[in-house]
Amino acid sequence: MAAHNSLTHYVRYIHSGKNISFFLIASLFLCIFQLIQFFVADLSFNRIAISNNEIWRLLSGGLVHANEFHLLLNIIGLFCLLMLYELQIKVIIWFFVSLSLVFSINTILYLFLPSTIFYLGFSGALHGLFVWYSIQEWRRKHSWYPVLVIFLLIAKLSLDVLSTDSFSSHLIGMRVHWQAHWIGAFLGGLLSFITKNKTA
Repeated sequence: MAAHNSLTHYVRYIHSGKNISFFLIASLFLCIFQLIQFFVADLSFNRIAISNNEIWRLLSGGLVHANEFHLLLNIIGLFCLLMLYELQIKVIIWFFVSLSLVFSINTILYLFLPSTIFYLGFSGALHGLFVWYSIQEWRRKHSWYPVLVIFLLIAKLSLDVLSTDSFSSHLIGMRVHWQAHWIGAFLGGLLSFITKNKTA
């Protein structure tokens, strides 16, 4: 795919088969989990339950959401991410990174943030995907644009810390877990080095 330097060429609808396939499959996957909302009590991150050997919650807790608005916000965020860049990435790599982020974030919350008793949602992993994908694109083109995206993300993360009682928290019916967002962003940067030769 030809390289473009202008912002308008970057921010346009991209006919990228692999990235669009991932978006459709991932959205369907998240929606299926939302359809089993009746079992959210058995799937969400719950510290006491995990301590009682319900280890699957370390993965499923990042795939269920508080409500439809919570799910929709994450799907919109995922769509925006895939529209930012031209780089096409294999669907299997997308899923490896996404599920690795979900599991790693929840594991870190469990081991190092004992104040987190209950947690659910894909937003932590989504922040990680933004950092991971931006670094992949920067490595490919050495353009200023992915760097700008990361700086804007850091600004957004900082606002999360300052205003946990935001419009988003009212919309989803729970406070924004800014620690999970920061952890996800850090892990996204770390995973970018693991997958640096596997994106073509």
